[in-house]
Amino acid sequence: MTRREPVTELRLERHAAVVERDLPTIYGHIAADNPAAAEDVLDAVEQTFQQIAQHPNSGVAYPTRNPKLRDLRMVPIRGFSDYLVFYRAEATSVRILYVTHGARNLFRLFRREFRQ
Repeated sequence: MTRREPVTELRLERHAAVVERDLPTIYGHIAADNPAAAEDVLDAVEQTFQQIAQHPNSGVAYPTRNPKLRDLRMVPIRGFSDYLVFYRAEATSVRILYVTHGARNLFRLFRREFRQ
């Protein structure tokens, strides 16, 4: 039997705009038609955040030439792949910068609302 090393979970930081705008907007949009589904999405978001904290390299690098976004990674929300989490992994933490629908114009979003 092989012993597995315990997973070291990085500290999870959520950008204020994720908490104040991104998640309430997603919740409100879905809850207008299906409140139970909106709750399911928020649960899946939290599960995805925890996955990222445990495995920060699980997402893919966001393809960009913008040097400010070079370290940005993205991962779809587990079970709701139309929604994406954008984050930056640092030495001791993972910083969640955006949670948004993948159909949005991401180039415009990042240019208009650059988050660090």
